[in-house]
Amino acid sequence: MVLWLAVGLLGLVAGAACRGSLADDVRGIWNTQSIGGYAVPGMTVYAGDSIATQYVRWAFYDGGLCTMTQLVDGATNTFDECDYTMNAEQAAITIFFQKELWDGVVDDGSRMTLTDPRDVIWILHAQ
Repeated sequence: MVLWLAVGLLGLVAGAACRGSLADDVRGIWNTQSIGGYAVPGMTVYAGDSIATQYVRWAFYDGGLCTMTQLVDGATNTFDECDYTMNAEQAAITIFFQKELWDGVVDDGSRMTLTDPRDVIWILHAQ
């Protein structure tokens, strides 16, 4: 019984440590799951326009660089005017994307919630 309790506690501590380290490190591909409450893929409404959104992928690289690639209304575009910083203590991310600031939080290392300059909420999941 004591052995199972010790193993269980060790698992909880290890799990918490992994989640913290994952939240600190966002490098990799993140897929947008929703934009302003609209599911991706699907029809999204953004700035008053209905948009057929197949995917929106964010890539975060070493050195604070990022890109965003999207397939919307049948056209693929990649935007590389993107930098980011992480506040590891708060699991907060700040993105400077196309000359605009986006704020967000990494919820559990695999989910990111971003607020864009229009106060639209974007939900991303790590790939």
